[in-house]
Amino acid sequence: MSSTPNNQSNAAAEAALDSIRSTIKFFRVTSYITGIVLLLVMALFVLRRGVGFELWAFGPNGLISAEPFFEDKALMPLSGLSLTMAILIVHGWLYVAYLFGDFRLWTLLRWSFWRFLVIAAGGVVPFLSFFTERHFTKIARADLAQLEKAGKAN
Repeated sequence: MSSTPNNQSNAAAEAALDSIRSTIKFFRVTSYITGIVLLLVMALFVLRRGVGFELWAFGPNGLISAEPFFEDKALMPLSGLSLTMAILIVHGWLYVAYLFGDFRLWTLLRWSFWRFLVIAAGGVVPFLSFFTERHFTKIARADLAQLEKAGKAN
C-alpha cells in the first residue's frame, strides 16, 4: 500500500505547522530566560560601576562575597570565580539561543528583516524581550492559525 501524493503533502504541511508550534514555544522560553538574565547583568553592572563591588564565588572571603572592583586586574582576588563575568558569559550563550529562536520564527513565518532586528534587540535592551515575546508570540500564533485554516481549506 503506497501513500498518495495528497497524504504526503498533508503530512509535510502538518510537520511544518508542528515546527512552527515548537519554535514559538522555544522562542517564548528563551525570551523569558534571556530577559531575566539580562536584568541580572544590569543589576551586576550597577553593583560594579555604581557601588564599586563585584560578586565572587569561592574567593578569599567565602562561598559568595562582594569584593571591591578595580580596573587594574592585578588588584582583584587571585582565587575564586567572578560571578559577574560568569553571568555575562552565560547571558551571551543564552542570547545565541534567543537569536536562534528569532531566526527560526523569521524563516518559518517569512517575516520582514526589520521584525527580525526588533526581536534581536530584545536580548540586549533590558525589559524589551518581555515585550517582544508577548507581541510577536501573538502575531506568530495568528499567522499559525491562518496557516492551519488554509491547510484545512485545501
